[in-house]
This record gives sequence, C-alpha cells and structure tokens, in this order.
Amino acid sequence: MPRTKKVAAVIASTLLIGLTGAPTAHAEGKKTTYIKGWTMGQESSRWLDRNTDSKKTKVKLSGCSSDGEGFRTATLALWRDVSWGRDKKIKTVRHKCGTYTFKDVPKGKHYFELGGFFHGGKFSAKRVVITW
Repeated sequence: MPRTKKVAAVIASTLLIGLTGAPTAHAEGKKTTYIKGWTMGQESSRWLDRNTDSKKTKVKLSGCSSDGEGFRTATLALWRDVSWGRDKKIKTVRHKCGTYTFKDVPKGKHYFELGGFFHGGKFSAKRVVITW
C-alpha cells in the first residue's frame, strides 16, 4: 500500500474512533443519592442489575457523619430482592467512609442495608454513589 493511502487510512480510523467514541470500561449502571438520619436496618431503594458486564457492585459513601461522639465505621449489607421468598444476603462489608466493594452479582433487583455504625443513633452520608 502506498504511503499516502496508509496515512489516509490512519487518519480515517482516528476520525471514526473520535466521532463514535472508543470503547470504555464502565459499569452497567450508576445511581447517585444521599443518606440522612438513617437508623440501623434501613434500606436503600432497589436497582436492577441486568448483569451485562462483569463489574463488581460498589457503594461509595462520602461526607459520613453520625449524631454520636464521632463517626468511625459503618456496616453495609448487599441484598438481592427475591419476589417470592426471603431476600438473599450477598455480602456484608464494614468500612470507614469510602468505597464498599461487593462482587459481580447475579441478574436481579438489589439494595443495600445499613447494618450498623459507630457511634450514635442516626447515620448520614452527604453523597452515595452506587455502581453496578
């Protein structure tokens, strides 16, 4: 192939990728919310994971606080919502404010539950980002 045709092919390929966008590695879904004044056992809203990728489910909390003597850690449990039966607990993670990493979950509706926290009676997080 002559040099000018090679250059033209490279330019055309570059333009095509630039216009259509290169494939990116991203989660199937994302939801941003907050938590205000939750007590132990409260649940998030449900989201549908179609399991079209192999990404782990993550819940990122920022701006964590409690009404007690200083926030230390919180425990979150990830659940699979089962329509006709008991919901299935997938995993429980205890962490400081930050990213709670679970695993690539099976297809279905999921939610997280506040399992507990140190210290106080009510827990808040200014920003909650759920990716699946």
